[in-house]
Amino acid sequence: MLSEDTRDALTDLAAGLGFIVIAPSLYTGKPSVPDMLESLATAYRLDPAGTLDVLRTLLNATTPPDA
Repeated sequence: MLSEDTRDALTDLAAGLGFIVIAPSLYTGKPSVPDMLESLATAYRLDPAGTLDVLRTLLNATTPPDA
């Protein structure tokens, strides 16, 4: 189960990247974390090494040295 802070951060990330529900529903216009994760999975399937390199670089740059 995700923490509330993590859920909110992923929702903000989805919104910032433009993953917004467009299908008519209760969620229309709201950020779509599932769509963002589907896109990430697609990128990984298409280029596993490149996707891992980008994520490792990003995550290593934001991880405190003591972690």
